[in-house]
Amino acid sequence: MRHLSSLPAAIVSAVLAAAITAGVMLSVSGGAAQPDGGHDGGPRNIALPTPELETVQPTPKVPIEPGEPLLEPGFAAADWSQAYAIAVPSLVTVVTDDGSGSGFFVSDDGHVMTNLHVLGENERVVIITQDGSRVEGELVARDIGNDLALIKIDPDGIEVVLPSYGSLDDLRIGDPVGALGAPYALPNTLTVGIVSGLGRLRQSGNRTTEPLRNTIQTDAALNPGNSGGMLIDARGRVVGIPTQIETPDQTWSGIGFAVSADAMLRSLPTMLTGEDAERSYLGVSFDTSDGGLAVADVICDSPADEAGLRDGDVVLAINDEEAVTLDQLMERMASLIPGDDLTITVRRGARSLTLNATAGNWPATLAGSGCG
Repeated sequence: MRHLSSLPAAIVSAVLAAAITAGVMLSVSGGAAQPDGGHDGGPRNIALPTPELETVQPTPKVPIEPGEPLLEPGFAAADWSQAYAIAVPSLVTVVTDDGSGSGFFVSDDGHVMTNLHVLGENERVVIITQDGSRVEGELVARDIGNDLALIKIDPDGIEVVLPSYGSLDDLRIGDPVGALGAPYALPNTLTVGIVSGLGRLRQSGNRTTEPLRNTIQTDAALNPGNSGGMLIDARGRVVGIPTQIETPDQTWSGIGFAVSADAMLRSLPTMLTGEDAERSYLGVSFDTSDGGLAVADVICDSPADEAGLRDGDVVLAINDEEAVTLDQLMERMASLIPGDDLTITVRRGARSLTLNATAGNWPATLAGSGCG
């Protein structure tokens, strides 16, 4: 597949249908190298190595107490010592038999959020808390599309500190952000940069074609072990979860990506019940050159194929709710779970049609395209 930036601007592909290969993409933690079969001798999708269990160092004490929060922090005014002290008590290190990553508390009763790829295929996971305690954890739920995993530990005898959260609505390109985690098994490490981009679409991996949507791009240094930690703003609020870096040689190159805290918080209530968070799959790509959602391609055996969508159809609504922009369509589909019935209202030539389908699960691999 081509890099997203090489596609014609009018075509918005694979948002609801296919995975995206964008040059070289590396998971910040976990797994062995996996070649991208779409390249011959070119860049590959590679998972970075992770620090081994024996090399995880003792967790240092938090050096300062937080002071009064800044009212209007800018890059020059940001007090990163204060932001660090506010956020780091919630941070943990996540250790598996294959390596380590990062995580943070999301509930008073001992739930920890991290990246799914940090766990990989490992059944054993240990959480190292700020006081140096090592506690066995259990995977309770996943959000495969957002590369998230929820782990439960017994919080008895452990001080559980919950973070505060910022929002994508508050972020601007150029805003200062910091990455908190355990790169190369160095706990409580802070690296600082800026928001380099917003709304990035990335291939998520984790045996699904579902893309990571609306990610935050940053030049804060991300390295093996940062995955699953915190991307914080200058007030010490979590705005994202570092997930990927893009690099040609397995080293930090100033291009990293974080799943937004907004996406995590949408999935968290479902995950806390022990259920995996899922989003529905349609199986279509669009040409938006005329300002609408004109079908450019239909994936075979997808819900869109089942509904009878054709190339050139213009989508108008999902379940009678207006869906004339990509954001609206994604919002409508996100409100459905796999197995839900859905209606798709389209304009086909001079006619308006209502087509019926069943929302699907994002597949691990895609059937052929060209079924519209």
